[in-house]
Amino acid sequence: MQKVLVMYKLRPGVTLDQYISWSKQIDQRITPGQAGIIRFEVYAVEHITGPDDVQYQVVEDIEVESWEAFQECVAGPGMAYVQETFPLYADEPTVVTICGSRVVASLEEGARPPLPAGGPKT
Repeated sequence: MQKVLVMYKLRPGVTLDQYISWSKQIDQRITPGQAGIIRFEVYAVEHITGPDDVQYQVVEDIEVESWEAFQECVAGPGMAYVQETFPLYADEPTVVTICGSRVVASLEEGARPPLPAGGPKT
């Protein structure tokens, strides 16, 4: 399983309410049912820190079977209507897609691990 994060700004002139309506009626009804998608959640960004040019308004949090399965899903016929209408609401040049795998530590409860070799000196 992998995580895909899709972040973007709204298209100029589109309100958050208009986007939310599209998301609820179209994107959130179609996307979760596609092959390769495990979980699909959409978040309206309320607070963000960083450079002014990184002011995303929407983050999609998607669990997928794999990056390849996600790519097939997005390009497949089941997502055609989402792909067709997405540019009406999202500012496509601002779309950033990140895919990664969870980093999980194995540690007994209550144990205090040593700092990794090569880490900062105290």
